[in-house]
Amino acid sequence: MEKLYLEELLQATGGKLLMAPQGEMQTNAVPPAEILSVVTDSRKITKGCVFFALSGERFDGHAYVDASLKQGAAGCVVSKEPESMLPGKFYVLVEDTRHALGDLAHFYRMKYDVKVVGITGSVGKTTCREMVASVLSRHFRVHATSGNFNNDIGLPMTIFGLSAEDEVMVLEMGMNHLGEIRRLSQIAAPDIAVITNIGTAHIGILGSRENIFRAKKEIFEGMSSGSQAILCGDDDYLPKIAVEPALLARHRVFYAGKGAICSYRVEDAHVEIGSVDANAFEAEMSTVCTIRMPDGRDTLQVRIPAAGMHLIYPASIAAGVGDLLGLTSEEIRAGIEAFTGQRMACEKYGDILLFDDTYNASPDSMKSSLQVLACLPVQKKAAILGDMLEQGDFAQQLHREVGAAAAEAGLDTLITVGELSEDMADEARLRGMMDVRSYPDRESAAQAVEEITVPGTALLFKASHSMALDKLAAISRKKAESLMR
Repeated sequence: MEKLYLEELLQATGGKLLMAPQGEMQTNAVPPAEILSVVTDSRKITKGCVFFALSGERFDGHAYVDASLKQGAAGCVVSKEPESMLPGKFYVLVEDTRHALGDLAHFYRMKYDVKVVGITGSVGKTTCREMVASVLSRHFRVHATSGNFNNDIGLPMTIFGLSAEDEVMVLEMGMNHLGEIRRLSQIAAPDIAVITNIGTAHIGILGSRENIFRAKKEIFEGMSSGSQAILCGDDDYLPKIAVEPALLARHRVFYAGKGAICSYRVEDAHVEIGSVDANAFEAEMSTVCTIRMPDGRDTLQVRIPAAGMHLIYPASIAAGVGDLLGLTSEEIRAGIEAFTGQRMACEKYGDILLFDDTYNASPDSMKSSLQVLACLPVQKKAAILGDMLEQGDFAQQLHREVGAAAAEAGLDTLITVGELSEDMADEARLRGMMDVRSYPDRESAAQAVEEITVPGTALLFKASHSMALDKLAAISRKKAESLMR
């Protein structure tokens, strides 16, 4: 973070300055206090920082104000007037410290001549962010979101990491309620907006995909007239933006994907599989495709260093962002091929491929993983899927959607584990899938998993983490290793 001054903090937040009296002579002048960093966690206080006393249902940062100041903070931002104040420290009183954090982040962002790319969507935000950052770093100095810092606390903290040398900032924006993306966009003021898709993540809270669509469109509300957007053209909701006069009057909108609407169009995509080396239980997979640029200007042949047809979307979006910011075709290609981000790890045991993706699961990530399985050039494909938790009243519908996706993926075998996943199995059978086996728990599914672990098969294990399907993946792994002896 570059240095800020107390006067700028007051200007940005509209806060009221409070300080302990010092001597008989007092003035209304704002002292020239310097702010070297912004901190919201009292355990991470650094000398010269400003501590924001955030409050939530289970915590109140005001309880740590004195300790933070004594540990070296220059001052603090509070929403409760302190009963006493430490000499030489400043206190800025605001109505809402969380909102003030965003206000200061917006002020800081606007201090620098930096292009901002804001990325939202139901799934694929992180992969898209990392692909875009990889492409843009071929030409610019890029500052980007790390980890899951994508809410109204994490995004401001990412912005405070911006330096005067940075030329582009890539920000991920998450949400689970209406109004959240609007606030993040107001803070970040993106020059280019990206929406990856309109899925079902948080549908239990938002109530419908239509509401999710409305929530994602809020990204335009913090953008200035003349700014640009790149959207997934193969989503069933996002092309509606192309016929919204109010949006098109203010913004230039482009699409990326496979469809006719797409300016950045993908063709001839396929997956290739190789071994890292003869002794490694790991497969090196890549997705090869052609990206046609607008108006036939150029055609890029790219090799994405990960498997899955879903990766053509972040790749084509990244090509579009790079193109809008003036990168050459060679820079765009090099950036896509240097991508090292999110991917589904593949274990290789002879000609058995094993995907242990059991850390978490949502309907959209389930479908994405099934798409990876579908495009693999192997003899047999099997998915062992478990319950997706926290889906609320939509649980039955969403499990059925995954069952339909499994049937459409052309799998040879589907094994489901758990009560909710019975609907998944039922829907797959209704869609014509022949080998579908449903089990109430891991223990009852163990023998079936061992039976289907045979040469020439790719196996996907996925469910919510608490379903512990990694234990079934371990059974498959042990069988696969034994077949190599």
